[in-house]
Amino acid sequence: MYYFKISSRSLLSKWRQYVSLFLVSMFGVAISLFLMFVVKGMLSSMATKAKMYYGGDMQILGGYDYIEYYHASKYVEKVKSVLPENAIVSKRLSARAKNSFLLYEGTEARFRQVIGIEFDKEQSLFENYNFVEGSASLLSGKYDILLSEPIAKMLSVHAGDQITFVDNRSGPVDTVPFVVKGIFRDSSIFGMYTVYFNIDYVVEFVNEEADYANRICVYFPDGSYSKKMLSKYHKALSTVLNMYPLVETKEDFYDVLYGPGFTEETYCLVSIESSMEELQLIIDAMNWVSMLVVATLIVIIIVGVSSTYRVLVLKRINEIGIYKAIGMNRFKIYRILLSESSCLMACGCIAGFVFSLILSGIIRCINLSFIPAFDVFLANGVIIPRLEFSNIVVVLLFVFVTTLSAVVLSIRKAVEITPVQALATTE
Repeated sequence: MYYFKISSRSLLSKWRQYVSLFLVSMFGVAISLFLMFVVKGMLSSMATKAKMYYGGDMQILGGYDYIEYYHASKYVEKVKSVLPENAIVSKRLSARAKNSFLLYEGTEARFRQVIGIEFDKEQSLFENYNFVEGSASLLSGKYDILLSEPIAKMLSVHAGDQITFVDNRSGPVDTVPFVVKGIFRDSSIFGMYTVYFNIDYVVEFVNEEADYANRICVYFPDGSYSKKMLSKYHKALSTVLNMYPLVETKEDFYDVLYGPGFTEETYCLVSIESSMEELQLIIDAMNWVSMLVVATLIVIIIVGVSSTYRVLVLKRINEIGIYKAIGMNRFKIYRILLSESSCLMACGCIAGFVFSLILSGIIRCINLSFIPAFDVFLANGVIIPRLEFSNIVVVLLFVFVTTLSAVVLSIRKAVEITPVQALATTE
């Protein structure tokens, strides 16, 4: 405490000399943390959109030589029986739209897939969408439908309007009226031209018997899902289903399923990470770029603070000589100087953290949906920075420890000077 009193008095009396050091550490820490918050938030938004598109955190796919479930509810109950109680298990049915399209007052809109979902079970998942009009809670009937905003704009429809689904795949044209119950905002690759139907209608669309599906989806609404738990879930599912070994990508399973096939029903557990494998290059690139920028900023902090502090210490050589003349050894002088730099770095890190929160608040107010293909990283058109306590602690501790270590090395020569040499030196 004695040394901190001396160092704090020194900082207050010579505060103008230390302003530059404080600003370097503050801005370096602030930009580093802000960048991490932004990247984590962007990746989190992308993962959330992917979960809604793929049906949750995990999918269970399989069959003999084709992905399908007859009497799917039976399989849903089996899956629920071995997974945690908080897991929401639902069935889905996806089919190619081919020549089918939506029609409203002479305007048509085409889309790639007909996605059938259980509206009642996936309510909590669809609450993550930002609804421009209507909501997922209004879905109940067989002929209710959810549209993405780009499709709604193409058709010029609003929630409550009745539109026509034209099934023009083969044979006579079939038209089915649907009521728009919700329009969600998502112009990313996951939601640009996405339409959600009731699974009961999609079963009719593919001419299959009732209770048919081609995937079972598992979602953990409390965010408890972790890829580390995948092997545990796989082991549990193996007690009720014939499970294929865990795979890195679902293509590994497809190669066998659509190739030689299986002699008995075989199922594969596919994580959301595996479903997003095509985007993994983008995810890795963003992580590496952010790490490189953060590392560069930390190096700037270390070099800037240590070199500037060394100059300041050399200007105080007479003061060091006085300390030595009154009987202080070099270790006590080190403690005084390190106490100064510790106070300085602590204040800089705290101020940097606060400033990063301010920057995070500002960017949440900037609508970036005008940037082409950027919506996959946005939530309601803006970036929602994500704070992770562990990352904050790691960055702050790393900056603090490495900078202090660099300061010790930079002031070593000045501290080891003799009292006579120090007192004879003019500033």
